[in-house]
Amino acid sequence: MENKKVKKFDFSALFYNDRFVLVFSIFAAVILWFVMATVNTQERPRVIYDVPVVIKLSDASQEQGLKVFDQSVEKAKVSIRGNSIVVNKIKPSDLQVVAQLAPSITQPNNYTLSLTAQKMGQLADYEIVSVEPSSLIVNVDVYKEVTFKIEDEIKYKADPDYFVSAPTFSTDSVVISGPESQIAKISRVCAEYDVKGELKETKNFTTNLVLYDAYGEKLNTDKIKMSVNKVDVSILVLGRKVVNLKPSFSGKPLGLSMSSIKQTVEPGSIEIAGPEDALANVKELSLEAIDFTKLTPSRNSVDVNITLPPGCKNLSNVYTAKVTLDLKGFATRTLSVTEFRVKNLAASKSAEVYTKSLDMVVAGPEKQIAGLAPGDVYAQIDMAGKESFTGHSEFPVTLVAKNNSSVWAYGEYKANVGVSEKAG
Repeated sequence: MENKKVKKFDFSALFYNDRFVLVFSIFAAVILWFVMATVNTQERPRVIYDVPVVIKLSDASQEQGLKVFDQSVEKAKVSIRGNSIVVNKIKPSDLQVVAQLAPSITQPNNYTLSLTAQKMGQLADYEIVSVEPSSLIVNVDVYKEVTFKIEDEIKYKADPDYFVSAPTFSTDSVVISGPESQIAKISRVCAEYDVKGELKETKNFTTNLVLYDAYGEKLNTDKIKMSVNKVDVSILVLGRKVVNLKPSFSGKPLGLSMSSIKQTVEPGSIEIAGPEDALANVKELSLEAIDFTKLTPSRNSVDVNITLPPGCKNLSNVYTAKVTLDLKGFATRTLSVTEFRVKNLAASKSAEVYTKSLDMVVAGPEKQIAGLAPGDVYAQIDMAGKESFTGHSEFPVTLVAKNNSSVWAYGEYKANVGVSEKAG
């Protein structure tokens, strides 16, 4: 078999093809243009975009509180030319555009300032041709910071069967800072909101703060800063209920029945507000306990604090009640008590009462007081909570009737007691 002869490809033949020549010419022209545009930065300057514009006031002006609050240009274009290798390495951070006359500003105003570019990096073998734009407008003013109270402009309707509190804000004031000329326009800062329908439950929401001038016109906040521009608002809604006040007592003699003593409370009832589940369980309010040691037939009225359940409010704004006991038929006499007993003493300790007699004012029904003898009562010393005590000290005593009579001691009394560890 004869070998077939392979025909060699002739590249030069392509140049006799009109279509190939056209495409090749365009491609070569683009490459040549790109090379010339990249290399020839002497005649065709390179433009650096997004160069930061810096405006620096003098130290003296800054000490006076002057500050640039607005500028029409933040970044500029800078054209440079020179050594191609250097020029092509320049980045926006290697340049800075400045307002040359900025240090001469000494008063608040709007100023038009010329711009010029400065070299910032280590590469310096190039020429700055131009800056675009060539000028800018700046607003210079005195920096001012003022605290304003937030005023309540929340509109709502309350159901008369409920207590609705005044709106409370997450913060009561706002700090506003910015140009003095803008701050001076602010007369009021308000929290505004319109609650739809009658309130029957607690309402929570967030609303914007609105600034007003002295003429009641809303102000734009674009040129100022606010520590907060919104507030959280809460309107507390509680149920209402009228409840009776009931006196309570401590130190009452065991034999004394309170049902036999007329008790008057003024006021007899108050109106309170609270969560509905809490109010459902409140039938009456028990007043703070009245200590019988403070009562006698002639001292039979006591002012007592009114304590509310947690989460409730006193709508009557009455915080004390006067409790009066009808103690007609009761009397007092001074009795010398000579018997002392110690209660709740630790098992490992012994006690000795050094006080041998106490003159105590005893009150009670007239017949019981008339027939009362020193042997019918004793003075009790309670050591509960003092189990670790040893030594000598004075301790409070209470009067105890042996026959569970209705007598009690008026006033406070103490006895001198010594406590020691038992031997062995």
